[in-house]
Amino acid sequence: MKLLSKRFLKKLAFSGIVTLVLLIIVEIILSLIQVFPTDYYVNTPNSGFVWEINTDEIIGIHQDSEVSFDELGARSISDYKNAAHKIMVFGGSTAACFALTQEKTWAALIEKKLGNQYWVGNFGRPGNNSNHHVFQLEEMLKKPELADTKTVIIMQGVNDLVAYLISSDLYLNLPELKLKKFAFQHIPDDYLPWYKKLTLYKLASRAKKNIKFYFNHKNHLTQTVLDIRALRKKSKILDELPDLTTGLTRYEENIRDLIQQAKEKNIRLVFVSQATMWKPRLEPQYEEIMLTSGFQNNEAFYSTMALYGGMNKFNERLRMVCAQENIPYIDLELPKTTESFYDDFHFNESGAELTAEQITNDLKKILN
Repeated sequence: MKLLSKRFLKKLAFSGIVTLVLLIIVEIILSLIQVFPTDYYVNTPNSGFVWEINTDEIIGIHQDSEVSFDELGARSISDYKNAAHKIMVFGGSTAACFALTQEKTWAALIEKKLGNQYWVGNFGRPGNNSNHHVFQLEEMLKKPELADTKTVIIMQGVNDLVAYLISSDLYLNLPELKLKKFAFQHIPDDYLPWYKKLTLYKLASRAKKNIKFYFNHKNHLTQTVLDIRALRKKSKILDELPDLTTGLTRYEENIRDLIQQAKEKNIRLVFVSQATMWKPRLEPQYEEIMLTSGFQNNEAFYSTMALYGGMNKFNERLRMVCAQENIPYIDLELPKTTESFYDDFHFNESGAELTAEQITNDLKKILN
């Protein structure tokens, strides 16, 4: 019996050693292949996904959205290597335009309107605000492929307002590492413990996330829209915003930081104001499609009139700083209807076309 036990233990030990050696070999091979990016990337390079769109619920979008990212992690429609003039776009979801298929985003339409010599790399990332753009601009311009970028367009403001309203403390005091982890899909993993740096660990973590997503899957866009609209209908509506002074001060600091970075790199920086459907006495049919997330643990929402006033303050602060620093500022003016938006501030197909048309017209004057 003891002899069998010893043989079993020897076999178990041998199997364990063989397995460990094989895992080490696999880890070395995978690390050489670089399965996971080890640098800063706003989105995963050479990846993509499809958002299913219920065109009955999402007004003004007529097809599912195909989203893809090039080797730089940019949403683009051409090869940056062939461009004489590189343009980078930063912003939140209104820049990313994930609800719109690749060639119908306003960034892609701008490239088409400007001509073949231009490349427009869209680095928009949903939920990002000026706190994130400061890091994104700094890190992306370090890439050799983007060192000769001539123009940067930033559409920002609404996520600064909303983030401040959700939690002024997080908007003002979030640590740098957490800001970077939200600004980028990938960052260098120096901060991780050794075992979390292993490619095998990262693959296991990705598999776990994919399985969790599969079993908890909701339609990427439509179901989320319906859930928020239902919640908003039964929630309290607040007509007054809190004091925005400290949020506006941080916003201005970030704007000036972005301007300083651009000046140091000799890059033309262009800011675009945030257009929304918000306004006083918004028509009832448009109130029905508002989506802005709830506040106070989703127990209350701010009224469109209150949000309109807050958005004006953030846009005005951006306009003021641009005037002081002699930085181009495009005041985006769109119809506050479903001709432009499918919810509070996200563009539908015609809205992206109107946005691209206005930005391109102003951009041509700026570039000449």
